[in-house]
Amino acid sequence: MFLCRVTGTLVATRKHENLRLAKLLIVETVGAAGDRRDGRDYLALDPGFGAGIGDMVLVAREGAVVSQAMGGVDVPTNVIILGVVDDWDVARDESAA
Repeated sequence: MFLCRVTGTLVATRKHENLRLAKLLIVETVGAAGDRRDGRDYLALDPGFGAGIGDMVLVAREGAVVSQAMGGVDVPTNVIILGVVDDWDVARDESAA
C-alpha cells in the first residue's frame, strides 16, 4: 500500500461497464511527511469511499488487490483506493537531525 494525495479527477462519459459505479481520481504518492514522493501521477479507482481533491488516501497498485477489493469483479485497472486517511503520526528521530 502507498500513501497518496488526490490531486484531480477524471470524467469519462463512456467507460467499462464494471467502472460505472466508481470514481476515477488522479493521485500522487507522498512520503510520511506529506511531501511528493516519486514525481509520478496515477489514475486510481475509488470504489465508493468518496475521496476528493486534497484528501490523503491509501492506495494499492496491484491487480490482485484490486480484484480482492472489488469482490472478484473483473475491473480493468491496477490502482485502487482502499481508504481515506483521517490522520497519521510519524515518530521522528531528533538525534539524526
